[in-house]
Amino acid sequence: MHEYPLAIVDHLGFKIYLSVLQPLFQVPSRNTMKQEIFKIYAFERSIVLKFLDSLQGRVTITSNMWTSSNQKRGYMAVTTHYIDGN
Repeated sequence: MHEYPLAIVDHLGFKIYLSVLQPLFQVPSRNTMKQEIFKIYAFERSIVLKFLDSLQGRVTITSNMWTSSNQKRGYMAVTTHYIDGN
C-alpha cells in the first residue's frame, strides 16, 4: 500500500484526477472517511471479540514489533492461537 494520509482527499490534484475518472463521483471529506473507517473498525472488532468469546478453552495471544530498516516505519503483528474441536 502507498500509505497516503486521509488528507489526500483534500488535495486539488486528487480531486481533479477523480473527476476525470468519474465526473459524478462525490469525494468524501477527510472527516467522513475517518468516521467510516472507525465504524468498520468497531464492527470488525466486535466480530473478533465474539469469536474469541465463543471458543472453548484457552486462547494464546502473541505480539511482535519491529521497524523496517529501509522505510523507518514501525510495525506490530498480533497472532492468536487456539485449539478447537476440529
